Amino acid sequence: MSRPEALTRYLAEKPLPFPVFADPDRAGYAAFGLGRTSWAKLLSPPIVWRYTRMVLRGARVRRVPEGEDALQLGGDFLVRDDRTLLWAHRGVDPTDRPSVDELLRAIRDAA
Repeated sequence: MSRPEALTRYLAEKPLPFPVFADPDRAGYAAFGLGRTSWAKLLSPPIVWRYTRMVLRGARVRRVPEGEDALQLGGDFLVRDDRTLLWAHRGVDPTDRPSVDELLRAIRDAA
């Protein structure tokens, strides 16, 4: 959901070998069926504990960039170049992400 200029700065520091798209209006999030959470859920003890564990393991806390939505839930998707959705993981809370093993298994299954 970053603005194009924010992505340009990020990619200048950390180039990626694939296309990256800005979605400041979050149209892509809506198209993939990604919802939003609430402040109550974001600040619930289980979520705060997960973030605390991440910080204790070395994760860095960053502020939410201007124009982004702290309550927007994320997801991970495998999409073929013809735009066929091969696999989807829609987050149910801000810390819900598939493991690397799950992603690799989805890639192998889709191949």
